[in-house]
Amino acid sequence: MARDPRLAQLGAFLHARRDEAPPPAAAKSGRRQVPGLRRGEVAALAFVSDEYYRRIEQGRVVPSTDVIRRIAAALGLDADQTRYALDLVATTDAPPENPEPSDPLRRLVDRMGEVPAVLVGPATSVLAWNPAAARLLTDFGAVPPERRRYAQLLFTDPVLQSRFADLEAMRRTTIGIVRASTPAGPPTGDWIDELLRTDPAFKALWERNDVVRPHTHLRVRLRLPDGNEETVDQVVLQVVDNPQQRLITLVPAE
Repeated sequence: MARDPRLAQLGAFLHARRDEAPPPAAAKSGRRQVPGLRRGEVAALAFVSDEYYRRIEQGRVVPSTDVIRRIAAALGLDADQTRYALDLVATTDAPPENPEPSDPLRRLVDRMGEVPAVLVGPATSVLAWNPAAARLLTDFGAVPPERRRYAQLLFTDPVLQSRFADLEAMRRTTIGIVRASTPAGPPTGDWIDELLRTDPAFKALWERNDVVRPHTHLRVRLRLPDGNEETVDQVVLQVVDNPQQRLITLVPAE
């Protein structure tokens, strides 16, 4: 029987975090053959057997939320990472790939005037934008709809890439959001497969298995089209009746 993709992703995620975790203080003075924590060390800290933890990393067992929380504490996961691990063992239906924004939402985006606004859906698909966003970031309308994803454009659109003073940080954050926003299983899609084949930078970030949950506010340093730089507050508003849709606005910082 094929493994549940959510459990496979949970195992890969926990393995990646285990490799990054600092070793126990008693082991720092000695020579270790593996980075991070050993499976047995995590199992002991989480009060589960070595075999049970091994089966979790192999995607062969559904751990309880209590076990997930104990493993999260053992690995030192932050709140976003813990929530992601809990989401992977929760029963949930996958959202539609290309939801249509409501007419009121489209009108809201259009009428935000000089405040750049972009409405994104699952996998950061760009669903709507206003002229201010097109002028500041890139001409989204010139991108074919099947390639119009914010995360994808950060690797394929030179104009959008040039707007971020710290492009690496924005890429890392956006990829983490893509991973964290698909609790029904690991993200899939032709665009991911294509970038894994063709872009070493994407492949390196993707294989880190990092997760970032969307937050209301993020401060970003932008390079403006006229060559100047400006710090903006990226304010994210979630659509109440469709949590997979989020309105991103960029407001000059004060």
